[in-house]
Amino acid sequence: MSETNFWVRMASFVLAVVAVLAVFNEIPIVSSYAFWVLVGAYFLYIAAYKPYRMWVRLVSLVLTLLAIVGVFVEIRIVSDFAFWVMAAAFLLWFSAPVEAWFKAK
Repeated sequence: MSETNFWVRMASFVLAVVAVLAVFNEIPIVSSYAFWVLVGAYFLYIAAYKPYRMWVRLVSLVLTLLAIVGVFVEIRIVSDFAFWVMAAAFLLWFSAPVEAWFKAK
């Protein structure tokens, strides 16, 4: 892993944590746009890391598309919990290197 990818991935993780904290605590500007901050963190992380498992990519991208479409169009359950669906997509993509790390040991 290159040094640049490490810092991009850490910046993405910090953005995701700030977005989740903004849901529970009032953070100026971020609380109003927490979903979009999380979407930005997700795309930043995608740019830095590509998991080798195809199912991780597919499931994560399907969840992302559902969450984004659910913001604009009423989809039962998904529209009510679009932020958490997006968080699940981010965590799925974020956990892929952890799985590879455990398999290497």
